[in-house]
Amino acid sequence: MSVDLEKIREILRVEIPRFIREHPETRHEIWGMMLELFPSRQETEQRFAQLEHRLDGVDRLETEVREFRRETAQRFEQIDRRFEQVDRRFEQVDQRLDQLEQRMDRLETEMREGFREVYQVIDRLETEMREGFRELHKAIDRLGSRWGIRNESVFRQTVKTLLEESFGARVESRVIRGEQFDIVIADGQHILVEIAASVGPKIQERLERKRKLYADEVGVTPARVILVTAAIHSRRAQALREAGFEVIEPEEETLGEDV
Repeated sequence: MSVDLEKIREILRVEIPRFIREHPETRHEIWGMMLELFPSRQETEQRFAQLEHRLDGVDRLETEVREFRRETAQRFEQIDRRFEQVDRRFEQVDQRLDQLEQRMDRLETEMREGFREVYQVIDRLETEMREGFRELHKAIDRLGSRWGIRNESVFRQTVKTLLEESFGARVESRVIRGEQFDIVIADGQHILVEIAASVGPKIQERLERKRKLYADEVGVTPARVILVTAAIHSRRAQALREAGFEVIEPEEETLGEDV
């Protein structure tokens, strides 16, 4: 059903006032109905006040939202700047790591070169030492063939002169706890040389005891222990070599069992 708004307006504007004039006793009743239908001025003002209060709250909320957005934007800007700083620091760390790797590569190359030079020096020293002991062996043979090795003082002096003047080694003689020690010191290595015209069955025990005595007294373990003798049985010489000792003996065959 459609509503005729114009007819309703006409009733409100003409018919109700006319009805009140004709029936004045209904004035208060109609007025009460109007009050029920429409709020009073006081109520309207109260509602407007409430509405304004709510609008103020909305304004405050809007202001807070804007402030929150502004603070959030500032914080995100700060976070972005911090991330940029972290990125720059990581770049610096990467650069330092690259520099460190380059230094390590250079150091490794230098160490390889250094070790190569050290190995070359060691090879050269070993060659010179082999040549020196070969010359020493020849000298022993010459001494033995001419008048034997029993004149140990002359032999020691010959060996000392040969090693010191020809090979730059230092030759010393020490007495430690009543034992005679002949030492050759070359390139920081201590070499014990035991000189004897002939050796008996207890020679290995003697060499081991002297090596330990020297290490305990001097604090340096001999790098080599060399026995120089003119007479030793071949089996005994082989046993000494297998035990880690070096034996220098004349090239000709030794005669009989050791004394």
